[in-house]
Amino acid sequence: MGSRGSSSGRGVGKHGAGMEGKETGATVKSSHYMTDEIGEGGGSFVNEVMTTRDNLEQIYGDSVRDLNLQAATFSDGSVLGAYGGNTLFMAERYIKNTELTNVMKQAAKDGYHPSIGNFSGAEAVTAHEIGHRLGEVAAQRAGISEKDIVSRAASTLGIKTENMGGHISGYARTNYGETIAEACADVYCNGSGAARASRAIMNEVKKALS
Repeated sequence: MGSRGSSSGRGVGKHGAGMEGKETGATVKSSHYMTDEIGEGGGSFVNEVMTTRDNLEQIYGDSVRDLNLQAATFSDGSVLGAYGGNTLFMAERYIKNTELTNVMKQAAKDGYHPSIGNFSGAEAVTAHEIGHRLGEVAAQRAGISEKDIVSRAASTLGIKTENMGGHISGYARTNYGETIAEACADVYCNGSGAARASRAIMNEVKKALS
């Protein structure tokens, strides 16, 4: 996506992981390199996204490397971010303000997303979207499904597979891909204070990636 806006034509269309959307799909109307925002007042936001990506790469390895980072406009204004086609999309409207952090804090209070701890909204959403990448790659490498990953974690805790998401957040109950993504955000933001279900899932992701 070399040019600002959607002139390149790439990145436009349906993608998984529409955070806050009513469905798990997110339609990207237009997108551009996130680094284009640095000179326009979005440097702090971009740095938080890139740092989160780098930190998760250190933990989970090359499955996170070379992710394309894009600022996007979504057809559904409630979508915060999305992942698809080796690209992580972040809602452009939040880049130059602190509103995303407030949105995520309120969502945590409502039980819709996990607590973001002392992290920003940008960091929490980035961790969630990279969680989609991790779940996808882990399942491919292990020759299993994302449900299998959650099921293996569930067995270590004595919890029914279908109930795992409910131990993490409201959104984690959407499907198993979202369960893993929410677990990733929970563990990244809360560490040992994350839900047992989240920690167990991310342990299984690590095993599948190795």
